[in-house]
Amino acid sequence: MLGKVEETRALDFSGMSTLVLAGGGNRCWWQAGALRHLMEQGMRLPAQLVGTSAGAAVAASILAEGADTALQACLKLYASNPRIFDWSSLSKLKLKFAHQHVYPAWVEAFLNETTFDTLRHSSSRLVVALTRPARFLGMRGSVAAGTVAYLVDKYLWNSIHPRLPRLFGLRQDFMVLNDCSDIEMAQSLLIAAASAPPIMSARPVGGGPAIDGGYTDNAPIPPQSEQERSTTLVMLTRHYPKLPPLFRWHGRTYWQPSQRIPVSTWDCTSKTTVHEAYDLGAQDSIQALETGLLR
Repeated sequence: MLGKVEETRALDFSGMSTLVLAGGGNRCWWQAGALRHLMEQGMRLPAQLVGTSAGAAVAASILAEGADTALQACLKLYASNPRIFDWSSLSKLKLKFAHQHVYPAWVEAFLNETTFDTLRHSSSRLVVALTRPARFLGMRGSVAAGTVAYLVDKYLWNSIHPRLPRLFGLRQDFMVLNDCSDIEMAQSLLIAAASAPPIMSARPVGGGPAIDGGYTDNAPIPPQSEQERSTTLVMLTRHYPKLPPLFRWHGRTYWQPSQRIPVSTWDCTSKTTVHEAYDLGAQDSIQALETGLLR
């Protein structure tokens, strides 16, 4: 389903104007590890970052205070959380997920009153992707349709940018985190971009309800010209075994993990192998620089 893919043997990172961080829950720690190493080598982030779900949060953490603060906060929150579900709520026929309090607490750890101005005045602009529900399906129907589309795209079509969600009427929306007027709005935007009911409830943001941007596209990209495509790098969090680490497709460049990222997407307990995901990102970044894949 991918069509023609061309292997890229070398990429000038400094020549990229847009960096896209795909969503993927804990898999996004691969992006954090990779980007931290690149920045330690003196590389600067592009002028525009685009992300959704945890990919947007990783990008925000780097702009606000650095990924280390977010990593340590994540480890601390996971260590104090014994389970994903609160089984006591089953008596009321409800499922209560730990993510509903863990994720907002994590976002607040790196994006708060102290760091907000740093992010707002960053040299990089962070565009956050959201999913708006289909008008004729409502929220529940949209979540069901988005889930079906996700499973079809992942296991049947193996596509990177799905088309099925839009056929169901789900709408992609983009908001700039740097333009948020206050910290509450900024935090709500990041949380809404990762809200996957019933794990995390939909949130009102930008004048209407919004859910995880991955329901429409896990690697979201605003409309682009041909020139903008040529200077866009997309950091994926899924591993495609038949594709090279760095490849061009439809005019853009894509960088994928060297293997399946060794972490559960949704686990938020002390067992979660966050460090393994982070370390794989650093290792892939080191390998890319040493081999000249990135420069």
